[in-house]
Amino acid sequence: MDGIAQSLGVIFSLGGVTVLLVGALLGIVIGALPGLGPSIGLSLLIPFTYTMSPELSMLLMISLYTSAEYGGSISAILLSTPGTAAAAATAIDGYAMAQKGRANEAISISLTASTVGGVLGGLALLLLAMPLAQLALQFGPAGYFAVGLFGLTSVAALSGGSLVKGLIGAAFGLALAMVGIDPIAGTPRFTFGWFELYEGVPFLAALIGLFAVSEAMALAEKHVRGAPAIKGRVGHVFMSMDLWRETWRSMLSGSVIGTLLGILPGVGGNIACWVARDYARARDPRPEEYGKGSANGIAAPEASNNATVGGALVPLLALGVPGSPTTAIMMGALIMHGLHPGPQLFAEAPSLVYAILFGVIIASLVQYLVGSLFLPLMARTVMLPDGVIAAGIMGFAILGAFAIRNLMFDVWLTLAFGAIGYVMKKLDFPVAPVILAMVLGYLIESNYRTALVSSQGDYSIFLTDPVSLLFLVLSLVSVLVPLRRAWRRRALATE
Repeated sequence: MDGIAQSLGVIFSLGGVTVLLVGALLGIVIGALPGLGPSIGLSLLIPFTYTMSPELSMLLMISLYTSAEYGGSISAILLSTPGTAAAAATAIDGYAMAQKGRANEAISISLTASTVGGVLGGLALLLLAMPLAQLALQFGPAGYFAVGLFGLTSVAALSGGSLVKGLIGAAFGLALAMVGIDPIAGTPRFTFGWFELYEGVPFLAALIGLFAVSEAMALAEKHVRGAPAIKGRVGHVFMSMDLWRETWRSMLSGSVIGTLLGILPGVGGNIACWVARDYARARDPRPEEYGKGSANGIAAPEASNNATVGGALVPLLALGVPGSPTTAIMMGALIMHGLHPGPQLFAEAPSLVYAILFGVIIASLVQYLVGSLFLPLMARTVMLPDGVIAAGIMGFAILGAFAIRNLMFDVWLTLAFGAIGYVMKKLDFPVAPVILAMVLGYLIESNYRTALVSSQGDYSIFLTDPVSLLFLVLSLVSVLVPLRRAWRRRALATE
């Protein structure tokens, strides 16, 4: 109860309300700008949260995360260009509805459904995180190693079109995680004589470079938008009762689907939005309206992609395994505050945990308030030229990189990672597995070696430990399922 009281005191303090409002404003704008998203927004934001308390920094990031997931629907509806990958399904019916002169209705459905999904996903997080954390306290080193491996393989398999490319990215991230002081022997390794690498490759330098700088480079070479903008101004964004009655079932089903898929590491809103849309269409008495401006075709995917926020935080808090690339960034932020996500966090920092649990729900409500009041103004940001957006990203990226340790070494490293990320985008390599491997590298390596030390080098400990065996099997399945899917596609293409 003390933790709950302290967390609510932080949330409803002047500082807590301020960061929630600022996060919502920034999140909607960042999500609305095509090409950006919550991952890039958080990567640029983290350096500026150093002076904040862990509770306030997490509230700011959660608010930006939830609002950015919603903001992607603005450009999807007005430009037919999803601001985030999770808004791709929304673009189909949202843009079609906007072309009929009903842009206000489409945006009002999107805002309301996103809020409903965020609140229900937050409630699921509140109910599930603590029981799972209590269960995870029973895990040994072998179990934690297998959990980390499962998180890594599942995300590597699901974050891109190619399993091989995803695993290559994960291997690259693990190689970066090996740089620095050996966690067991205490000796430096792979530092090449640079003292700046003794603490390891700066996580923020890699994060900002791979996500933000590479995206700025990609935006700088763009010249035109893919679809014409919808003419006219965005006005009121409040749903009518008729729309409520028409869409509440799709909002509910989308929220449940988004929460369940969000809990699975690596799935996230990118997949949940399509699953929710297909489910709603299969049960809609008028499926022929989908693709022509169906209200349910907007409500279901928008509820699902915001519900994945709460779902993705469940494995992060309970197991210390990020459920999405964005939660991996949040995990890195917690580590930089001297905290390690996982079941021990409930005992070490209960006020922080409850600030996160309640923060998801409250941030969703703040998102609705901010969107209702300022959306007509913020909708204009989608018309900004790509060059202007790229210049702004690059400026904040360099400033944030220098703020890490006040070293130009970090700035040059960030630019180098930006070039690597740009090449990866060109070659269609997913960036997310690299970041996740850097975050999970310590968990995987330290528990792997600790388990072998405790078993005196006997590898059977990973098979005799039931938790380890379960997650090793799940890791194998997460790799084999995409391989089987790819084999079937190749077989069909051959036929």
